[in-house]
Order: sequence, then C-alpha cells, then structure tokens
Amino acid sequence: MSSARVRHPRVAAVAVASLFVMGAATAPALATPSAAGGHSAVPVHHHAPLPTSYSIPGSKTYPEGIARQQGTPYFYVGSTSDGTIYRGDVDQPATKVFLPGGQDGRTSVAGMKTDRAGRLIVAGGATGKVFVYDTRTRVLLHVFDTGRTDVFLNDVALAPDGDAYISDSVHPALWHISAAELKNKRVQQPLNVGVDLSRSPMVYDDGFNGNGLVVTGDGRYVLLADYNDYAFYRVDTITHKVVPIDLDGAKGISGDGLLLQGHTLTAVTELDHPEGQIATLELSHDYTRAKLVRTVHGHGMHSPSTAAFDGHDLLIVNFQFQIADPHLPFNVVRVHAR
Repeated sequence: MSSARVRHPRVAAVAVASLFVMGAATAPALATPSAAGGHSAVPVHHHAPLPTSYSIPGSKTYPEGIARQQGTPYFYVGSTSDGTIYRGDVDQPATKVFLPGGQDGRTSVAGMKTDRAGRLIVAGGATGKVFVYDTRTRVLLHVFDTGRTDVFLNDVALAPDGDAYISDSVHPALWHISAAELKNKRVQQPLNVGVDLSRSPMVYDDGFNGNGLVVTGDGRYVLLADYNDYAFYRVDTITHKVVPIDLDGAKGISGDGLLLQGHTLTAVTELDHPEGQIATLELSHDYTRAKLVRTVHGHGMHSPSTAAFDGHDLLIVNFQFQIADPHLPFNVVRVHAR
C-alpha cells in the first residue's frame, strides 16, 4: 500500500468520483469547450448576472456528483450520505430536493449524468445499483443491479451512441449499460460487466481505484482514472484492451473526476491536496500519451469532487470528503472557463 493510501484511506461508505472554485470575474483561463462527440459544452443563454454559488441544504449532505441537463436551466447533485438528489436552476442561488434520500433503495449516490432523452443516470456507490429517472416526471425508469456487495459504483460517462459506462472503485470492472437497455420498459435489470479489469495493467489494491472516467468523441475508448495510483488508462470498448496512458513524467496527478474536450483532459482531485488540484493534460491522437499543461490549486476549493459544463462555464461541487466540520452551506460554484 502506498503512502498516499495511508494518508487518504477510502471506505466504501462514501464515494469519490469525479474543478475548481472561484468567482467568475477573476477565474484563471481553462481550456474552452469544443465539439467532441457529445462531451462538449453547449452554449446556454442565461439571464445575467448568474449566481457564482449554489447552496445545497443540510449539514451532513456531502454532495459528490453533478449532471448539467442540456436544453434546460437545471442541474442535479447528489448526497453521498443519504442518497438525496437535489435540483438546481442556474438562474437561482439555491438547490431544492428533487428526489428524497432512501427512495427506491437509493441510500447513497455518487456520479451522475443526464442523457439526450432526459434521463438522469445515477451511480449508487456501495448499493451496487444504477438508478435511472425521468427528469420530467421523476418516475423511476430502471434499476440496474450488479447483485454484488463487493462493489462501489462511482462515476458515470456517456458514449455518443447512448451507452453508459460506470466505474467501480473496489471491484476490477468497468460496468456497461447499452442504449437499448436504457430504452426498454423493464425496470429491474442486471448491470453487466463491460470490461473485466482483473487481468489488465490496472491493478486494484486496497482503497479506491477506478474513479473518474470519460468516453472519447468517437466512442472507441473509455479513459479511466486509477485514483490511488495516480494513473490513467485507455480502455478499448471493442477489443477490451487496457493501455496505460504515459504521463510524460508528470507526478501527483490523480483523477477524482474527469472532463474531456477533444484531446484536452482535465482531472480534478483532492488527494494530497485538500485545497484541490486541477490538472490540464493534452492527449496524443491515440489517447495513449499525455503532457501536463498546467495545474491549479486553491481558489476557494474545499475538497472538490467533480464538475459539469454550463456553456463556457464550469459548475463545480465542493464535496468536502471526510471533513467533520465542513464549510457550510455545501455548494456548487460557477467558474468562468476562459
């Protein structure tokens, strides 16, 4: 076990999923989102000025995942402590309960995404389940169940074809939900392994392993972060071959959450950096090599976990993992990205 794991033990009670916190007027420039297979930001016309912070109710909420729903003013965040899902309006400074905690067996949630059909796809952490809701009606559409207790479903990434991939932090598997499974009418369905990582170069040790993930614009690869080992891997969705991404000597880069803009990968972590670290990396054409462009620390981060695009801005969750006396209220912060 590495010294990093000793300093930062991760237990399967709380998720670590998937950039940086600062007022919009003074934020340093980040890469501008560009069109890339559904992973880019879509310009959204808002009322001005927009709030720079969105409060989340509760003193023990510990919000982790976030999903920005395109074509609407809404975003969603979830509580790792009780599974409550909150909905925010980008024009309003406070979020509200969208789905109560504990409902449908959803006792904890981690990463989440919304798809083009208006579905909210939520990784359920140690429940071993993925919950899917209709954001218009709040109706439960699906529960995809691993049937296992030795898992921690951490983050969600969507492919251009509508498939969903889910990282697992304690079991060596990349889980997969097909677009066809999301469209059918069955509520209870098995969650199937997309890629078995047990014999791959990505070695699962004690603590949290598979974490942030993204799908490339052509849908061919999943880029997956190994949180504990400060490593990144390219997973081929067709051949299932797993290749380490060469970081060109960069040290201390971990991926609690990932964002992909063309060949620009942004990784956020609080590992060894309670004030947060955002690393911007430029990837090679085949996604097997990465060159560190810059890192950003501080700027109001309180153990941030993940981010979502909102036009050219970023919406960032201050998770504050394992902090007994967190900064309250818990919040999502808007960052101007260019």
